[in-house]
Amino acid sequence: MKLLQLLADHVKVGVPLLWNVRDRDRNLLLSRGNVVQSEAQLQALLARGMYVDEVEYRSQRAASEKPKPQAFDPIWLWSDLQTKLSLLMRENSADPEFLDKLGQLSMLMQLLIERDADVGIFVMMQADAVKYAVSHSVHTAVIAELIAKKVGASDDERRTIINAALTMNLGMFELQAILAAQATPPTDQQRAAIRAHPARSVAILQQAGLKDVDWLRAVAEHHETPDGKGYPRGIKDISVAAELIRHADVFAAKISPRATRSALPPNRAARESFLSMGGQENPMAALLVKEVGIFPPGAFVRLANGEVAIVLRRGQLASTPTVFSVTNSNGVPYIEPVRRDTARKDFTIDSIVPRQSVMVRVNPSRLYGYDKG
Repeated sequence: MKLLQLLADHVKVGVPLLWNVRDRDRNLLLSRGNVVQSEAQLQALLARGMYVDEVEYRSQRAASEKPKPQAFDPIWLWSDLQTKLSLLMRENSADPEFLDKLGQLSMLMQLLIERDADVGIFVMMQADAVKYAVSHSVHTAVIAELIAKKVGASDDERRTIINAALTMNLGMFELQAILAAQATPPTDQQRAAIRAHPARSVAILQQAGLKDVDWLRAVAEHHETPDGKGYPRGIKDISVAAELIRHADVFAAKISPRATRSALPPNRAARESFLSMGGQENPMAALLVKEVGIFPPGAFVRLANGEVAIVLRRGQLASTPTVFSVTNSNGVPYIEPVRRDTARKDFTIDSIVPRQSVMVRVNPSRLYGYDKG
């Protein structure tokens, strides 16, 4: 029996209990249907610790939920967008409407980020290695859009950057999925395909009828570097869009899990990216750290009181994001995530918690308030 801890909000004085309530040792305290008679009794029970069987709680909740009208849910829209993009990338130029469909998806992405950028970052941080080929390009586009907007790029310029980020690896889409799951280093043949993929991506886009020179150039140059040590051509004069996408690409790769390694903690990924981008000498470096944050939405953190929480929104200060605790200090899941004020001493963030070590599942749509059920 797995237990969930009850909080004051879950039990009302004078209202019949919906579940059997137990203590931390699983001893029955109150049977379902019993009533807590007074506030004093409730506080005494809470101090002792009130727990409920997870299966019992979930079953009761599922039975009580009623169908509701469809509402705006960006979590679902991000998932649907990635599914459609994955299918489109596999068809690419064979689909006569490839560019039109891609344009619709990039426009939707821009609107989703405009509506709630924190959700876009949350989705990025919660991604797994299974759909790496498509999710990586989406994450690169999200980061690039956030930075491009801050440097004053127009809507059309940012749309071009998003389109380029989504199609930068078009020439190695299937190979990228293989490499993400591959436990051995790339073969010589795979390395050759990696070096050739910018030009291959450009060729596919041109075959699809693309004439946008800025888009094509950004794709062609997204692995070139100002010192001439990039590939495939080793040029130094690269477009601003290509440089922005390259930085976003590298950061997105650092925070993404692979078959052979876990994702880097976001604060470490931000620090490494900041330094590799030239630190204070490169305005994009500071913007990347500021826009994504050292404790970005979707990251799990340990608070000063020992609780594990999930970050929901960036704060005015990098160190004070909005978080919801999902377990108590003993690792027992809360029946529902509890909001904590990270500006308070007992709720300050102590460290990042690796996602793979957190066994609690959360409903992001409900946390963000998009699912009213």
